[in-house]
Amino acid sequence: MEAFADLLDRLVLTPSRNAKLKLLSDYFRDTPDPDRGYALAALTGSLSVPGVKPAMLRTLVTERIDEVLFGYSYDYVGDLAETIALIWPGKPGANRTPPLGEVVEALLSASRTEGPRLVERLLDSLDAPGRWALIKLVTGGLRIGVSARLTKQALADLAGKEVGEIEEVWHGLAPP
Repeated sequence: MEAFADLLDRLVLTPSRNAKLKLLSDYFRDTPDPDRGYALAALTGSLSVPGVKPAMLRTLVTERIDEVLFGYSYDYVGDLAETIALIWPGKPGANRTPPLGEVVEALLSASRTEGPRLVERLLDSLDAPGRWALIKLVTGGLRIGVSARLTKQALADLAGKEVGEIEEVWHGLAPP
């Protein structure tokens, strides 16, 4: 999860298309499966985590901090993921940081009743950048300046193929 969070953080701060392509290619080359596949699905909008909704995230955070403080913070920051990531009170001695594949598989297999406690445990186990990446991942709204086409271009560059070859088989694939 740390590598994925670092990738998202670097992509959002990188204005250059070519630099983004290099970041993506490097990540896909250096990251093992299934993390690579889940990251690819998230970046292209092909990953859906139906058990986690923004309202559930708001409920979780207001169980930990004052609702008025959260409201003021959200108004100031303007982004739900960033607000929760920054304001979430960490718990000392939280578990290890899980890999992306483990996080996604747990979220996809969790029921609606298990989902909130799972997300809470994950938020406790992550630092602020990891929490931000987790929330972006589960809500599906990455908004980091990377399109599905750019992601596919990075894959094509890495494999030495044309992007059209990647897109020909894309519809037949499922995450991871």
